[in-house]
Amino acid sequence: MLEQNKPAVDYYNHLIASDLGAATEQHQMLVELQHKHGTLFGGRPLTQSLRPMVIGERTYQYIQDTVYVIRQAILKIAATFFNSRETLDHLGLTDLEVELCAIPTNVIRMSATARLDAFLTANSFRFVELNAEVPAGIAYMHEMASIYNQLPVFQKFKEKFPVRFVSPLEHTFQGLIRIYHEEFGGLEEKPSFAIVDHLDVPTYPEFVLIKEYLERLGHVAEICDPRELECRDGWIYANGKKIDILYRRLLMNEFFEIKYDCDAYLEGYKAQKTCYLNSFRSKLVHKKMIFALLTDPAYNKVLSQTELQAIRSHIPWTRKLKPARVRYRGTVLDLLELIRKNKDNFILKPNDDYGGHGVVLGFQETQGTWETAITQALQLDFIVQEVIEIGREPFLLPVNGKWESVNTVIDFDPYLNGPMMGGCLTRTSPSNLANVTAGGGSIPLFIARYL
Repeated sequence: MLEQNKPAVDYYNHLIASDLGAATEQHQMLVELQHKHGTLFGGRPLTQSLRPMVIGERTYQYIQDTVYVIRQAILKIAATFFNSRETLDHLGLTDLEVELCAIPTNVIRMSATARLDAFLTANSFRFVELNAEVPAGIAYMHEMASIYNQLPVFQKFKEKFPVRFVSPLEHTFQGLIRIYHEEFGGLEEKPSFAIVDHLDVPTYPEFVLIKEYLERLGHVAEICDPRELECRDGWIYANGKKIDILYRRLLMNEFFEIKYDCDAYLEGYKAQKTCYLNSFRSKLVHKKMIFALLTDPAYNKVLSQTELQAIRSHIPWTRKLKPARVRYRGTVLDLLELIRKNKDNFILKPNDDYGGHGVVLGFQETQGTWETAITQALQLDFIVQEVIEIGREPFLLPVNGKWESVNTVIDFDPYLNGPMMGGCLTRTSPSNLANVTAGGGSIPLFIARYL
């Protein structure tokens, strides 16, 4: 896919390189605008790059079609196997998670808003996990698109490459309101929102952007710590305001740590007067083990040839890390022996964590540290996943006062709001981990209309 972007990338880099004095001035403008617009993560700007991500219209449409097929495959596997406790145990759900998932809700979708995280390669893309619980970045990308449109270099670029922008913020909240009306049965034409999470998280500036966006549209919107919520006659109240839609940014794992301090949060969910999005059922498809089900013949046997082909092309081979016999590339092998002898081909990941926490890349480790990592991960809940090819693009960046071409990993993350893609988060990094929490940057995606 990156090869198809090359004409646009080369031209944008040329515009920067042709006047480095102007580039330096615009870089300062970029940083100042991010502070002004509040696109900050832990107090720092999301990016230092004058160039956003640009892909062609045909590429975007192909990715959108693939996302649809993979989503349908997940739903088909869920419908067939998720009534089995054996499958839920295999996914890694705890007793408490299963209990919360079982609380009745009118919301049909397991995940009202999700994000498939991928890396772009030279000629394709490969998804590495599904963030189905509380994907961040939607307001950041919306605001960053506005920032780039103020840069003279981007205005010059658009003269040659006309682009469009798909806002994940707009798509997400249009989708949440549709679910509130169509599935949950909500009656308010302008439902009130509460953005619920810890208030000391590095993404707090995004909560402010979301609140301001909703208020511009005429909605009441509050930001509230889950421990400060009230439940009155089954309704959630945040900062004294009655709430119709609770936009849940609090991870369930984080809720478990404070559950005895926020009774109203759980009481309101059980009462089902306030609509929680995402619902607790999102945990069913949030575990990284969902990719093991997609790539395991014991589960994907219920899928169509179109779905299987999409999985073979875009989902890496994934299994639960445990002593087991597995089929790998047509041969039945001992899993632990396979990964110990082939460290360069595999990575280890916690089944339920985020931000690159706990990820071990075999090709970066010595044999000794790799075997130690396997031994430690076996005591926890980990998956093993086949290494994928990771593409890189050159970004002209200011480094120690000089402009340099930096070969950069592209992390490409489509948002899902129902069956369709609703914009993308794009993260960049000079290392193999592109998460913002791991030090990567975030830039908006623009779609070149004629590329």
